[in-house]
Amino acid sequence: MEVIEYKEQERIRIDKYLKEKFKISRERIKKLIEENKIVVNEKKIEPSYILKKNDIIKIYDYKDFQLEQEIIPEKGKIEIIYEDKDIIVVDKPSGIITHPTQKIKSGTLLNYILYHTKLSNIGSPFRPGVVHRLDKETSGVIIFAKNDFSYWSLIEQFKNHLVKKEYYAIVKGKFPEKKKLIEFKIAPDKENPTKMKVHFLKGKNALTEIEVEKYIDDLTLLKIKPITGRTHQIRLTLSYLGYPILGDEKYGTKSEIINRLALHSYKINFIHPTTNQYMEFYAPLPEDFEKILKLIIP
Repeated sequence: MEVIEYKEQERIRIDKYLKEKFKISRERIKKLIEENKIVVNEKKIEPSYILKKNDIIKIYDYKDFQLEQEIIPEKGKIEIIYEDKDIIVVDKPSGIITHPTQKIKSGTLLNYILYHTKLSNIGSPFRPGVVHRLDKETSGVIIFAKNDFSYWSLIEQFKNHLVKKEYYAIVKGKFPEKKKLIEFKIAPDKENPTKMKVHFLKGKNALTEIEVEKYIDDLTLLKIKPITGRTHQIRLTLSYLGYPILGDEKYGTKSEIINRLALHSYKINFIHPTTNQYMEFYAPLPEDFEKILKLIIP
């Protein structure tokens, strides 16, 4: 429990005061007040209650309260591919996580986007406006929803496999088939909760289309289309087949020629939530990819 004595002369609504003090939404504060988890002078109050000097605010379940703080917008560099009143499409760099977690609250792509524009509140506290994500070391194109209508439209499109994505990956070895459709069942690895594992009798189906773009000495540049959207689907599939992605320390090994996961979200297609137009966006290959290709390809 947290106890706060209001010492200011200014008279202010409690929901506004707590929002400014803790960076938590007024909707969440209202709910906590309704559940009697926030009281003033040992009495139940309304969100519109006006605080007076020497009022005693008690917040119960304070640890949970802290976990649900709003994301603080932060100034940072973002590469905007497209933006309108409904959506924003950006080119995510490698080395940055998509959205905050219980442990990481700042320095994420979402912190930077919220400094630039408002997003849908759905998904709060840690994922407002987030309709899909990319792993920390994966670069490339990603969409965010700026309002609730767009959020639910995009979520439904992902659910019904209407959103089409293409990735590029550089893998070890010469991938043997020009084009291949791979299907596994995957589930969390009980021995390592941060990883996924291939299963054949249980888990969720992971369907992936793989196509060879170029052979680069003893490496292969692959174009990959994930039909489903499972956690670590591409990384796990390629590792299991014996062609781990360069720099994938989780499912493969470190690489001497690239210091991160060589996986890039190159293209995304979807239907615009309000115009119903078919949209297609690209994120060009990053410099570290291009350097590998230019150094090795004749």
